[in-house]
Amino acid sequence: MTKYIRIDYVVKSGVDLDELKGGIAEFVAGIHAHHPEHRYTSFQHPSDPFRFIHIGEFVEEVLPDLQKQPFFLRFAGHFREQCSIGPDVTRLHRVASTINQDALFSERLIT
Repeated sequence: MTKYIRIDYVVKSGVDLDELKGGIAEFVAGIHAHHPEHRYTSFQHPSDPFRFIHIGEFVEEVLPDLQKQPFFLRFAGHFREQCSIGPDVTRLHRVASTINQDALFSERLIT
């Protein structure tokens, strides 16, 4: 099964945004390396550069292991210190998508 989440937060005004975005990029790379079927995207709000939204799709069976990984623990700990609002984590239920689940399943069988 897939677990879908959304994380909303605003970082403190003194946070170095380039450093933060570098840390986010490393975190996303770690998620991808953990399992090829994880999907994770980070967005920065266009009118408020200190506001971010992350959307994740995770293979639920391996999520406990992901949350124990050193890169995950390091980012989560440092990340919370930088927030002025949040992080607010919301579990989502998918209604519709342009991604064809049958095609994803076929890719899993082929690769």
